[in-house]
Amino acid sequence: MVMSQLQRCTGRVMFMFVLLGWYFVEPVSSQDGAGSIVGEVLDGMTGAPLVGAIVTLDDDEVGISTDENGHFVLEQQRTGAISVRVDHDGYITRVEPVSINKNTVSFVHFYMSSMNLLLDELKVVTQREREKEGPGLGDIRPTEAESSLTVMKLMAARIPSLTVLGGTYSAAGTPEIRIRGQGSMTVSNTPAIYLDGVRINSQVLMETFAGDVERIRVLKGPSAVSMYPDAVNGVILVDTKRR
Repeated sequence: MVMSQLQRCTGRVMFMFVLLGWYFVEPVSSQDGAGSIVGEVLDGMTGAPLVGAIVTLDDDEVGISTDENGHFVLEQQRTGAISVRVDHDGYITRVEPVSINKNTVSFVHFYMSSMNLLLDELKVVTQREREKEGPGLGDIRPTEAESSLTVMKLMAARIPSLTVLGGTYSAAGTPEIRIRGQGSMTVSNTPAIYLDGVRINSQVLMETFAGDVERIRVLKGPSAVSMYPDAVNGVILVDTKRR
């Protein structure tokens, strides 16, 4: 690995010397009033050169590809600030401003971030957000076949830890919802209920149909209480499609 890194470093140094030599042997007349960009495109994690990355300037439709060492050269460019865009399959596109001076060479390095790395980071963030919500006792996204069920009946069928006591599953009665704890049913543990962020009672769940619902979550624990102070016995969060 050390030898590989040394070889890459040596290659970069030689690359710069070659480019400098190329620049100084070019006729001055052909360079007068213009500048050039010399750069390399690398993997941001490993430092390995990216072959075939497409480099374009501003809104140009045609770009050039990096060579086997991840290098590219853009000759005879107008002076001033210019945007350089780099695209490569599997990597996040980078756009960086580059200042080009008259009769000079601007050296740039692009360190590309892998798309897989970004997806992994998003998974970690999503997992953390779920952990903040507290232990999830149920997470329901109603199916088309369940659209005719009321939210109350759907929860009773899909969430084993949730029990409905008294009344019926229709608007004819008002049942009491309980979330089972450590095997005890003697202590009241009626959860708080929110519909699109508004506190409601269980009656509304018997008048709301699953076909109008996007998602139903049942949470319990300290994190749930931190978000909903009245959720000491858990919380039922219903998000409708109208939200």
